[in-house]
Amino acid sequence: MTGLVNKAAMIGMGIKIGVPVLAIGTGIYLIKRMFKRNPDGTSTRVAPSLKDTVIQKENLTISPSDAALFANTLYGAMLDFGTDEKTIYNIIGKISTKDDMLLVIKAFGMKQYLWGTRTALIGQNYNLLGWLRFELSDREIAKIKAKFDQWGIPI
Repeated sequence: MTGLVNKAAMIGMGIKIGVPVLAIGTGIYLIKRMFKRNPDGTSTRVAPSLKDTVIQKENLTISPSDAALFANTLYGAMLDFGTDEKTIYNIIGKISTKDDMLLVIKAFGMKQYLWGTRTALIGQNYNLLGWLRFELSDREIAKIKAKFDQWGIPI
C-alpha cells in the first residue's frame, strides 16, 4: 500500500510542478510568436527589413573595419542599462553616405535585445535600427532622423 501512496504523491507533485512550468513556457512561446518579424528576423513593429538592400561599394567612404568599429561603438553605447546618446550622435555624425550607414547596419548584425541587456531566452533579435528605436526616445530620434531621411532609411 505504501508503494501506491508514494506513486500517487509523486504524480501529485509532478502535476503541481509540471503544470505551472508548462503554462509559463507556453506563455513565453505565444508572446514571442505575437511579435511579427521581417524576413531578416527584425520586428516589423520596430525596424524595417534591410534583407534586399544592396550596398553600392563605389559610394562607400569608410572601410569595413571602420564600419565594424562604428557598429561596436554604437552597441557599447546602448548595451546594458543607460544609453550614451552623445556617442550615438557622434558616430552617426561621422557617417556620410547611405551606403556607409548600410555597411554599419550590416556590421552590427542581429543582436538579442531585452531592455538593452544581453539575453538568450526571452530577448528578440534586432538590427541596429531596432536597437536605436528601443534605446532612444522620439525626441532623441528626431535629432538623427533628418540624416536617415536624407539616406532614405526609415527609422
